Amino acid sequence: MNILKIIKELYTGKDNLVAQLTIFALVGIMAIAFNEVISVFTGNTLYAVFTTPSNEEVVIFSMVGVMIFIFFTGYIYKFVHENYKNEPTTLPSISMNCFTTFVKIFPVILVWGLYLGFTVFAGLALLGSDNKEFYAYIITLVVLLPFINMVFIKFAKDFKYDKKIFNPLIIAVFMEKTFMKVFLLIVQFIILAVIISGINIFLLKISTEGQSRTFQLTAVLTIICVVSYLQQILNLAYYKGLTEIIKKSEV
Repeated sequence: MNILKIIKELYTGKDNLVAQLTIFALVGIMAIAFNEVISVFTGNTLYAVFTTPSNEEVVIFSMVGVMIFIFFTGYIYKFVHENYKNEPTTLPSISMNCFTTFVKIFPVILVWGLYLGFTVFAGLALLGSDNKEFYAYIITLVVLLPFINMVFIKFAKDFKYDKKIFNPLIIAVFMEKTFMKVFLLIVQFIILAVIISGINIFLLKISTEGQSRTFQLTAVLTIICVVSYLQQILNLAYYKGLTEIIKKSEV
């Protein structure tokens, strides 16, 4: 599984340019909106568009960011659904039915989120938070996250609620049949994510040295938009990779 090849495939298709520009614009708006909210709560207004945003503006920024986040969650699983139907699959069109897709997937995400939350609290209660065993326990749960993602992907095949989707033992089935393939995909994902983060840190550092606030703000917001876009493309490649693994493994 070559994640770079998958990313290359994301830039093919008839209306790909429109989809890419729309993703860039929406991800940029979401990143800037959350940047405003974070700057308020952290007290670091250096990169904020509004140095002293009002409570109403914070609420608006939060709502805009959350709505776009919900939209992209639905978009990812719409993308997954189309991957089951077509090969190869380019990016799907941007449409409002992504919100409908989110509504379909949300109960599954909620239930598995509750499973995960209960498991964390159970480990905390049994092991405590100040010992190595608890941290090893948390690392084990982190390792399981890609296989939990595979549950959501499996559901997105036809969006049918089935008791198997809510059975925690389905994780064991995924791990048995796909562990090494998923491991190799995750390694590639982490390497690219680290590269993107490194570029982000480097560009942010040089953009804030010896320049006016206007230049700093313009440069920083541009960097945030570009990096957020690259991360979104990487996320799409990750989900496409997991989908292909499930299909080929006939899980």
